[in-house]
Amino acid sequence: MLLALGALSFNGAPLFAASSESVALQQSKKKKTETVTFTVGMRCKNCVKKVTDNISFEKGVKDLKVSLEDKTVTITYDPAKTNPETLKKAIEKLGYKVE
Repeated sequence: MLLALGALSFNGAPLFAASSESVALQQSKKKKTETVTFTVGMRCKNCVKKVTDNISFEKGVKDLKVSLEDKTVTITYDPAKTNPETLKKAIEKLGYKVE
């Protein structure tokens, strides 16, 4: 039988508490991200769908926000896996002008 350590408790109190050192170690392991915003020549909802469906699967992309009203694409990414120039080229490859 397997038990998850986080689920063990006695009278509602956890049997195992994380030390401040282990919490700090977990936080240091979180990957750093950066965000870039591009102005993109999108004209319709299908443009938004095309960008969303394709760019969200680019290597290193963690979050994607596409605004037709503002004509912007905001991408949060892992800088160890990609960079703004690569992301810009990926949008341009879809046939859009990117500034």
